[in-house]
Order: sequence, then C-alpha cells, then structure tokens
Amino acid sequence: MQVGKIDRTQYTPAYGAQLTDDAVQGMSHYLNQYGASPTRAEIMQKRSIENQTFYLVKLIFPRGDAASFLFGFDTEGKITAVGLESMAGD
Repeated sequence: MQVGKIDRTQYTPAYGAQLTDDAVQGMSHYLNQYGASPTRAEIMQKRSIENQTFYLVKLIFPRGDAASFLFGFDTEGKITAVGLESMAGD
C-alpha cells in the first residue's frame, strides 16, 4: 500500500473491484507523509460481525507518529475492507 500498488488476489472480489487505483494512491500518499515504513503495528481492537473479522491496527512510525487503520477479513482470510481511521503526529 505504501508504494501505491496492491496484490488484488489478497482481497475479496467485491472489495477488490471497488478499491480503485486512485484510492490506493490516496492511501499511499497518506502513509508516505511519514517517510519511512512503520517500525511496528499494534492491534488495538478486534471485532467479529457475521462472517467478517475487523481489526483496528495502529501503525507506529520511526519518529513516533502513528496512524490507525481498520482491516476487515472474511472467513477465508481475504481482505474485505481497509480504511484509514486516524493520523496523529508527535
């Protein structure tokens, strides 16, 4: 995601079809504001709804900045959703 390219085989067909190249580029732009790749990720919350499991994940960057993303997965482990929840600086 950070380089603006994704492997669409990791996504459900329904979500992959609506995840446009522009949307991927937008998320890439937000992530690249931090410069370097995250140094770690922390799962802040997990919730299951019907046949999906959602994780709220906080990415921690080298200078201490953080961004929270919501990731959804189906029962086969395919990604059903990715959403930027928040960004915070030092």
